[in-house]
Order: sequence, then structure tokens, then C-alpha cells
Amino acid sequence: MSYHILHLTTPNISLYCDKGFLFCRFENGTENKLPIENLRGIIIATHQVTFTNSCLARLLENNVIILHCNNLYKPTGWSVGFDRVIRTKAFYNQISQKEYFTNKLWKIILKQKVKNQANNLEIIGCKNNNLFNLIDKPLISEANIAKQYWQEYFNRLDIQTIREHKSAENFENGCLNYGYAVISTLIYRSLLIHGLCPNLGIHHKEKYNSIPLVYDLVEPYRAIIDLFLYKFKQDNKDNLTHKQWSQYLANCMQIYKLKYKGMNYKIIDYVDIYIESLCRAFINFDEQELITPNILELKYIKD
Repeated sequence: MSYHILHLTTPNISLYCDKGFLFCRFENGTENKLPIENLRGIIIATHQVTFTNSCLARLLENNVIILHCNNLYKPTGWSVGFDRVIRTKAFYNQISQKEYFTNKLWKIILKQKVKNQANNLEIIGCKNNNLFNLIDKPLISEANIAKQYWQEYFNRLDIQTIREHKSAENFENGCLNYGYAVISTLIYRSLLIHGLCPNLGIHHKEKYNSIPLVYDLVEPYRAIIDLFLYKFKQDNKDNLTHKQWSQYLANCMQIYKLKYKGMNYKIIDYVDIYIESLCRAFINFDEQELITPNILELKYIKD
């Protein structure tokens, strides 16, 4: 089965479900369809998209998660189904919040994040960058690493800016925020279907209207999105738009794959491998069960 993330970038689309398919009806009357069971998520990155309540209910029943963006391609929220618990032991071990264990998990995640950032700089031409010297320090300084990483990264993009998170004005920062939100959407969905609680982080703290476990788990993927943005700018030097970026990223999610047990998996499928490994880690209280995405294993493989 081939799984998909549906990116909607054309305005005035109507969505409806019928006989196991999601139909997209365009303004000119033409339609496209996709089996609902093949959908992982829908990214609504345009305006005037309409769907019925029964269509939305059908999508959520089938574990499809919907990311909503405003007209500036800034993510604004999710539509998600109800949480469920299918791995009871994993869930109860997660909520027990054994600090010694969550600290071990976070150390693995943070170290892989920094490795991916260091290797991303190497891939895009920053040879022998200092991040490699910081990876094995007893205490990793996230602030120091972030400062060095973004300075080198934006230099390679040939722009003068700082990393903007919320309400980014800079084009590249807006693209990064969009890409991180797409990965976060997949992680959010996978946590829900595996029965883990997205609101209970292992490092990021709980606060109103937050999903700290998603924020934790997206960290190793960030450098992969950074690499895609670098490639996007190399391939599209003129007239860059957010719409072009969303379409480019959608294609990257299909053609770039990560290796696991000798097989190559699309990024959207590897997320489930990642979260399944987190479940096993919680069940066994064994941080070595956790499998994290490695940017060096990223391969361009077009089906």
C-alpha cells in the first residue's frame, strides 16, 4: 500500500467522501480521488476549501490528521481524532514519568539532532564545522549549538537573517516553520494511533495548548527539512514562493527514504517506525530500543 500526504494548494476546492474515496472537486468541475485508507494526512495550504461534517468525521475515523494553514502558509492548527490506548503498558509507563529514563531518551534524541545538524552542514558545504566537536561533550549546550548552526546554515543559503520561530517574516524561516509543522503532523498522528499521550513530553514541559512530546520527537527531523530547503533554493533560484516550497516538500516526502533493517522507507512511513520504537522503549524501559532518523541514511529513491 502506498501512503500519501495530500497537500491542497489550489483555492476553491470542495472535499467529500464516497465509497471509501476522498474526492476533490475543483472550481472548473473536474475531480480527483484518493482511497481514504491510503491517506496519512491532509495539508490545507490555501483558502476556500470546504468539506462536510460527515467527510471530516470519516477522515478522522480513518486516522487522517488535517493541518490547517492561513493564506500566508503559516500553520494555525490541527483537526485530529480522539486519543486511544492500544499499547497499555507503553501508555502507563509513559505517564509514570520516570525521570532517569526520560532523561536517557532525551539524551539520545538531542544527540541525534546535533549529529544531523552537523552532517547537514557538511552536506551543504560547511566542511569541518565545529558542531562535530560539541556532540560528545558531557553537557550539550543547545543555545550554543543553535547559534553556530544557524549562522553557518544561513550563510550557505546566502541570506542575512536570524532564526525566527513564530510569526516569521523572513521567507526561509517561514518555509522552515511550514516544513517542521508537516513533520510534526505525522508525528502527532502516529502518537495518537500508537496510544501515547502527545501532551506529556520527555523534555519539553506541559503548558496550555501545547503538545510537548511532538516538540521533543520532531527535533532529529529538523535538519532533514533544513536540507530540503537548501536543495529547493538550489533548484529554484528565481521567483521563490511558499506554494512552490509546499509542492517541493510534498515531493521530497515521497522520493527521499530512510533505511531500516535493510529496507528503504518513505519519510512518512519512517515516522511510524520511529514512534513504534518509542513504544517499545517505554514498554521495556530500555532507551536502546529507540530508533532515530539519521540524515546520512537519507536516499533519493524515486519509485
